[in-house]
Amino acid sequence: KLAILAALLYVSPLHAFVLSGVATPRLALLGRRACRTSATAFPSFSLRGLAPASPFRMAGGAAEAPASDSKFAKLLADCKDWGLTRFITINSGGAVLETASPMDVGLNFFTVPGKGPYATLASADKLFECHIRVEAAAKATFSKEAAKIGGHDLYVMRIKDTSDGILLSCMLQYDPTKGPGNYFPGAVEKFETVQSKWGPEASLL
Repeated sequence: KLAILAALLYVSPLHAFVLSGVATPRLALLGRRACRTSATAFPSFSLRGLAPASPFRMAGGAAEAPASDSKFAKLLADCKDWGLTRFITINSGGAVLETASPMDVGLNFFTVPGKGPYATLASADKLFECHIRVEAAAKATFSKEAAKIGGHDLYVMRIKDTSDGILLSCMLQYDPTKGPGNYFPGAVEKFETVQSKWGPEASLL
């Protein structure tokens, strides 16, 4: 039934999954390996240029303009020069997903009836994808904190909901050839530039 629904609505299995009501807010973020989305269904734009994508039309509905001018999109555009970044998400069932990608990836938006807009961050080869329900992303926080193991400095941006629940953490990835605490040249300065602009906590609504 989900496959038929996806075909009728011209959406990927992920979006059919969300439409089915099976997904919970904490499952709004799914990796590429969990579910493949179509590279052509949702026109995208690079965070580097922040050029707006074309409107996406749900079957039987009116055209919806992507939220390319939202605070959420502007925040991600400001983070595009961070370089390699570790994405971390935790669900209530006990699973933790960590993966790394450059922050300068494609960004597009799609709307799920009854659930609102979602944002997809995706690498050009589609081996990395991250999906976030935009209306759940209420705020962003920035922090420099000591690692629980090793004590080295961590630089973390967290996307949170209105109850301070963490939807997604984006943490500067250290240079794996040099070990924890040794970041790529310029990465810390670029993180601090964004932190200075947005402050320790910023509303995305």
